[in-house]
Amino acid sequence: MRKASLWGLCLFAVSMAGSAFAQSTNAGDIRGTVTDPTGALIPDVTVTVLNVETGVTKDYVTNHDGLYDTSSIVTGRYQITFTKTGFNRLVRGPITIQVGFTGVNAQLKVGSTAQEVVVTDNVPLLQTESGQQETTLEAKSMAQ
Repeated sequence: MRKASLWGLCLFAVSMAGSAFAQSTNAGDIRGTVTDPTGALIPDVTVTVLNVETGVTKDYVTNHDGLYDTSSIVTGRYQITFTKTGFNRLVRGPITIQVGFTGVNAQLKVGSTAQEVVVTDNVPLLQTESGQQETTLEAKSMAQ
């Protein structure tokens, strides 16, 4: 019985250390797909992630399925730039990244990299705890 108690105490200590470590991380992750106007996935797109507050940038490249993943980045505000030869450059942000995953997809238009599309709306955070969605409608729009 004494060995079982000692084993249980050790197991408890290890699990608490793991949860304490998980709570102390302040990393987020940006994931998404890059498509063309027809919805086809685009490989080898350069995705530049700029931390607006620190000025630090890091480049990622979409894989053969048009997917990118920043892995673990510090939480904060980011600007994301998508570039590929033969397509217009697309800039998204600033986007607020919090702990967890944030999905940012991009649709590149066929053109040259000399043209640029800038989207300045903040990406809404995905509520992963529930499927709840909320919308506020004004009386004027309801009457129409």
